[in-house]
Amino acid sequence: MMFGKPLSSYWQRVAVVFSGAALSQAIPIFGSLLIARLYVPAEFGLYAAWYGVSVVLNLFLTARLDAAFGLASDGRERGRLVAVTVLVVLGMACLLGLLTWLAVRLWPAGLFGVPATLTGWLAPMCLCAALSIVWQAWAANNGQIHALNVIRLVQAAAVTGLQIMAAWIDPSARSLVVAQVAGTAVAVCVAVGLLPVLAYLPGTWRELRAMWSDAWRNYWRFPLLAMPSDMINASAAQLPVIVLGARYGGDVAGCFALASRTLGAPLAVLGGAVRDVFIRDAGLEMRTHGHCQQVYRRTFRILALLSFGLVLVTVPLAEPVFALVFGEPWRLAGMMAVWLVPLFALRFIASPLSYTFFLAQKQQADLIWQSVLLGMVIAVLYGFDSYRPTLIAYGVGYAGMYVVYLMLSRRYGGRPAAVAQV
Repeated sequence: MMFGKPLSSYWQRVAVVFSGAALSQAIPIFGSLLIARLYVPAEFGLYAAWYGVSVVLNLFLTARLDAAFGLASDGRERGRLVAVTVLVVLGMACLLGLLTWLAVRLWPAGLFGVPATLTGWLAPMCLCAALSIVWQAWAANNGQIHALNVIRLVQAAAVTGLQIMAAWIDPSARSLVVAQVAGTAVAVCVAVGLLPVLAYLPGTWRELRAMWSDAWRNYWRFPLLAMPSDMINASAAQLPVIVLGARYGGDVAGCFALASRTLGAPLAVLGGAVRDVFIRDAGLEMRTHGHCQQVYRRTFRILALLSFGLVLVTVPLAEPVFALVFGEPWRLAGMMAVWLVPLFALRFIASPLSYTFFLAQKQQADLIWQSVLLGMVIAVLYGFDSYRPTLIAYGVGYAGMYVVYLMLSRRYGGRPAAVAQV
């Protein structure tokens, strides 16, 4: 039994989420076979740098209130929190639009490896991506797996299909960017139709102030601690593409981006499916018993076993498979995949279980860990003279940090008094 439910029921729900997530990730994976042949590594590297910046800014727009959905009760309480989060996203998007408009005029050469011609697309991309994240988190915490799978499938199909079609018109980074924005916008429209938020929106300014006051009083740790923590984490994950491109050229950055995307996508499928079920079950157990030991232990075991299988498959096969599937210019991406195996193996285990930091209200510890991680990444990226030792040290260092992260998450997930601090 797992927290009052048969173990088979838990993994059946994981399988349902996985089936939808697998298809949603299979679309961009197989789409990459065409994209890698339609776009040269340098253009793909430029797009990856732009996308990396947008991933970091997404977290700024949501203020990470989406991570608090699991702490709110099902129904109206969670719906009101979702409505507040949507309003925060819209307000932050307007601010980001103003800042990017100023950035284009003050720095016409571009920022963070992103040219000015692409900078203007950051605000609409972040708005659409943040809203997609909010609706996916809402569906996951409600246990509405069908809606969650539909949103993911539509987004994957729209983005990948548009990127492939755009290549026939203009095989450039700009085409990849515009297609990414348009495809994500389509997914948001579908999400709003599946899970309407209108009924939870405030009707008056007084009601809005009351809703915001309740959200701030109960979940202030998320914008003040979880948001900067996750922005640091996202920066640490996306910084290599930007730095590699600046130091060693777009080809190296493009190969790194493809290796990360190809190796990370299958893991994100299963890891995300486990996380979506883990979030709900761990949240229920934490609210009831003050800990989530049962759910945590069983989830850790299966993730560790699957992670070991990843290492066995990737090390001998990555380089020849990349060259065969994507073409000889991408062989370097296969070599990079091998160097990055420690990172992805440990990330696969740690990411789903990291939600215990939020459930136990330990965002302070998470922020400290993320800050140390970012320091390590910066030191590694600028501490070597060639990309090979840089990426090997990056993968090993990241893996070591994830070991510490897992130890902390296990400790917080097993503390009976953890929720007493909420």
